[in-house]
Amino acid sequence: MAISSSRFDTLTQLSERRRDGAARQLSSQRQRQETAAQQLVTLEQYRLDYCQQMQARLTQGLDPASWHNYQAFIASLDKAIAQCRARVAQEQTQTHHQHQRLVKEQQTHAAWQGLADRASLSAALQARTAEQRQSDEQATQAWLRRANG
Repeated sequence: MAISSSRFDTLTQLSERRRDGAARQLSSQRQRQETAAQQLVTLEQYRLDYCQQMQARLTQGLDPASWHNYQAFIASLDKAIAQCRARVAQEQTQTHHQHQRLVKEQQTHAAWQGLADRASLSAALQARTAEQRQSDEQATQAWLRRANG
């Protein structure tokens, strides 16, 4: 039993919506990944700038309390950088998964679209064949009437 063309159209439209949704989610995920990467760059740059400032202060002499504060602050920056790196890695993984989902949805949509196109072509061919049969039948009947009459 063949699936009607309208059912293929419905399935094609559904797969198109799923594909478009996957594309939007991938776009959002890429934005989250880019934001996390930018935050990482900002933290790393801030750490570098702070270290350079402290190097300049060290040449002028630094009391032990300031040195301790400097080390504690650098440690907290290092922790934040490590957390941010982990987040970037997680966002990259999620982006990869979203990309795979989009590819799958694109393939599904293409398959349904191909089936819908074939069903439409088959229906058109059947209609042409029926029209040709009817035309042949009418021509045969007209010929028989002329031959008998």
